[in-house]
Amino acid sequence: MVAKQRGRWVCMGGSGDEPRVIFSDERSLEVDFVDLPEEGLTDIENKRAIAYEYLDAFVENRIAYYRDPKKLNLKKLLAKDIIMFAARGVQNAEEFVAEAFRACESSSEETVIGTTWQAIVSAISSDTLDTGDMMTVRDGALYVCELKSQKNTTNSSSFPQELRELKDKCEAQRRFRRASSQPIRAAFCVLRDKNATDKVLTYEPSERDLANQDIAGFQYRYLTGAAFWQWLTGFDSEKGLVSDVSRINNGDVRMARQECIDRLQEEMRRALQEHNLDDSMNSVLVLKHLIG
Repeated sequence: MVAKQRGRWVCMGGSGDEPRVIFSDERSLEVDFVDLPEEGLTDIENKRAIAYEYLDAFVENRIAYYRDPKKLNLKKLLAKDIIMFAARGVQNAEEFVAEAFRACESSSEETVIGTTWQAIVSAISSDTLDTGDMMTVRDGALYVCELKSQKNTTNSSSFPQELRELKDKCEAQRRFRRASSQPIRAAFCVLRDKNATDKVLTYEPSERDLANQDIAGFQYRYLTGAAFWQWLTGFDSEKGLVSDVSRINNGDVRMARQECIDRLQEEMRRALQEHNLDDSMNSVLVLKHLIG
């Protein structure tokens, strides 16, 4: 059985198949269905096979990203802080394209790989569902989970807002399940952390922190690194799950990436020529104001 929620397909169980992820854009995904891995494989081997299916879909997303001029073009590069690149030692237009490309690429990759890992964890974890928000049943309680790839994705300013959104999601589930006696709990989870953590925390803002008094007393389970992975998957980390990266079908992505860089370099050369500009960083700055 499958259900479509918020623009994506999610597995609700009972189909005999495992989901395969297909990215429709950089923030959402859809799930198709493929046959389970061959019978006779162990549970660990099955989970690994599922993970590689999702990672293959990630590669296809990257290829599509590199080949789509709407996703990455000269205007997108020129939207970056050119003065910052100059201050960092970038000396000409060609170097700027290479550096700005990597900055755009990194931002896009982090978004999609985060979505991919959440989908993988949901697919291989029992009683876990990814409907945009990850939820799992553990110890008789329904946990609403906020999943981050690493600890530095939040800071002291953004963390209270993350907790506020998690609190709101929990309250929405309580309203939805009003007739149920099942406890609804919150979990803030981090995929990668050298120091595994599993503890229950209560958010207590200072008296002077008036903006966050509405979440004072909010209790949540904080799981990071190996503790999180063990809690949901039985593996110690993503490295334990994906132990052989050579199995990822990434044959065409390297070529697509280089073709994208070449296209952007050509766009830059043409734009400079059209406006009678040289290849200096000052010219790149002028170009930003002309077409950026």
